[in-house]
Amino acid sequence: MANYSRGIDTHQTLLETSLDLFSQKGYDATSVAEICHKARVSKGAFYHHFPSKQDLFLALMSDWLEQVEGMLKVVSSSVEDVPAALDSMAATTGSIFDELEGGFPILLEFWRQACREPVIWKQVVEPYHHYLDFFINMIQMGIDQGSMNASLDPELGARILMAVAMGLLIQASFDPDGANWQEVTQSGINIFLRGIRRMK
Repeated sequence: MANYSRGIDTHQTLLETSLDLFSQKGYDATSVAEICHKARVSKGAFYHHFPSKQDLFLALMSDWLEQVEGMLKVVSSSVEDVPAALDSMAATTGSIFDELEGGFPILLEFWRQACREPVIWKQVVEPYHHYLDFFINMIQMGIDQGSMNASLDPELGARILMAVAMGLLIQASFDPDGANWQEVTQSGINIFLRGIRRMK
């Protein structure tokens, strides 16, 4: 049991250390040796947990996506009105990036590596389609419950919503101190929702 617990601690230490280094120096400039040195872990222990630096990077991305998924599910299940749920999701953007300690720099690393590595690209595209389906279903639910405009195409609405969210993330990545991005995100989603709410 002690060995199992120690293994979990080592795994988590490697994730946390690499997140810090990748966000500070970038993926390419960070070596396995440097991660091991800072984490105070042997190379043998590193390769016991992760076959390669790329696998470690993918594990970081997967962990963050799971955290995002969990937050979205909690918010969407706690609000019956779909527009209100989408508004609440926009309000959680600050929490999402608090969970991702490296913030926007590591998000840029995810995207940059995805453009260069087919394996990482596949890992990024799959969640994109998952979230697209998630928002298509949410918008359809809003139409069915009468809170959203019945003439709205759910797929089109979901794609526009994703475009707004991703565009704001890119802006925040390039200019992290230029605005309160949580407020901008919430305002942007509110503008979108005003256009698709069912008029009473």
